[in-house]
This record gives sequence, structure tokens and C-alpha cells, in this order.
Amino acid sequence: MKEGILMLDGVIAAPLTIFKDNGEIDYKETERYFGFLVEKGINGLFACGTTSEGLSLNIKEHEEIFKLARSVASNKAKVIANCSSVRIEESKELVRIAKKANVDAVATLPPLYYRVSEKEMIEYISKITEEVKNLPTYVYNIPSLACNKVTVKVVSTLLEKYENFFGMKDSSGDFGEITRFVDLRKDFPRFEIAVGFDRAFFPMLMMGVNGTVSGPAAVFPEPFVRVYSLFKKGNLEESRKAQEKLIKISAAVGEGYDMSALKKALQFRGFGNGRMRLPLMEYEGKDLRDKVKFAEKEI
Repeated sequence: MKEGILMLDGVIAAPLTIFKDNGEIDYKETERYFGFLVEKGINGLFACGTTSEGLSLNIKEHEEIFKLARSVASNKAKVIANCSSVRIEESKELVRIAKKANVDAVATLPPLYYRVSEKEMIEYISKITEEVKNLPTYVYNIPSLACNKVTVKVVSTLLEKYENFFGMKDSSGDFGEITRFVDLRKDFPRFEIAVGFDRAFFPMLMMGVNGTVSGPAAVFPEPFVRVYSLFKKGNLEESRKAQEKLIKISAAVGEGYDMSALKKALQFRGFGNGRMRLPLMEYEGKDLRDKVKFAEKEI
């Protein structure tokens, strides 16, 4: 494991996957896009996550994205590979592939679709964590989509059991629960947490979170990088003001809730063609170009 490096510190962009008109991944354009994100100063790439349409990608496509992210990020940004599937054996295979791609860390969703108990969730995540004992592992909490909510008990149990389990990406938007997660540092100083709630990025930093994993940051990385940079320098009032601009920019593209809007906004920024992979379809709204122009002026 990479000693002393906090994987979830800073702005971790959750990049989109760029498809050709025939539905295949456009790896050349994706490489150019990843380069743009790294050049803008993001701290990491969360590869094959929600906004990547990760659950719609096959094993080989995951492998190619992991390798491409590692190649482009080089030593300038961290690569966290999201290794999630409905089938645990496939999740474990993705973890092994991510390790071979030399990513910095892996993350996994809790069990999907079926409601599970805390005991069942702990067992599931344990099996994935055990696949790569020398690689930092995180759980991805997004109960609105995953069906199951990651609890403080689940995280504390995993922190107790595994030295290579470090924390979580939380997209619940539950302030109270996030503060309880942050409190885990009293017993587990290595615990890390990044949030996926753009509207509260600055307040969450003040509450003690490490950073953000964000879809809108993969389209407009500039305001996120500015908020975090000012915060780390101790310029809290300037960081707060930058957060106000960030909210306007994120809201212009739906705050990440509509991935097709993000994909179309990315096209207007000069990358890809806005194509989605079924069951998601291409954005059909008419006013997004003006919103992107507004956002670019705010940067």
C-alpha cells in the first residue's frame, strides 16, 4: 500500500465514458478527456463509477478504462477503480483486474438490488476487500441507487477487521450520518470519507471530510479545484465564496442527477458526442448549451 497518501483527499472527478456512434467506447477521445481533467488540477479519477455508466460496461471495458486512467493520470493524480457488479464473483474479478492495472485504490458498492442485513453487507464487502490485501479499499454508499445503505456499524466493523480498508465515498447527502462517520476517526485515525454532494462541498470540508467524488467536477473541474485549493490554504472566506459559484455551475447541469445532461454538457465543452448507453438515452433538452456557456463564464 502507498504509505501516507490519503486517497480521498481533494477533488476526485468521476469521469464520464465517451461512446462512439456505434456504441463502442471511444478510447482515444476518452484519453484526451482524462488529460483535460488532470491538467485542470483534479486530485484523482474515480474510474467506472456511477457517472461513468460503470454498471453498463463489461469486464474488458473496465480493464481498458482502468489502464487508460492510470496511464493518463501518471503520478499527477490518483486512480480509484470502482469495482462493482450485481454478481460478487464479477466484482472480485474487477478488483483483480484493477490491481493489475496498477491503480492506487479500489472501491465497491454494497450488494445491489436485494435488501440485505448489516451482517450480509459486511460479509459481502469483506470478500472483496480480501482480494487485494495490499491495496486500499473503500465502500461506495449511494442508497438511492444501490438499494442498501452503508451504516456506521458496517464501516467500523470493516475498519476493525482489515488494515487495507480505509473508508468510504458517501453520496447519501445525509449530514447527520456523515458527521457520525467522521467521528469514526476517534477510534480509527486512518478513516477517510469523500462526499458526492456538490451543494455542500465547502461545509463538508469544514465538518472534516477529506474531499469530494463528483460527476459535475468531471465536466467543470475548475470551481471544485478552486474551493479545495483555497480551503487547504486556509482562505476560508474565499473558499466559501468560491462554493457559491460552484453551486450555480453544478445546478446548471442538474447537480449530477441527470447523467445525460452531464454527457451533453461535456460535449459542449469539446469532448465526445453526448451518446449514452441503454437503458440511458441522450439528453433531449434544448437550453443546455446556454447553461454551459453561463457556467463557463462563471469559472
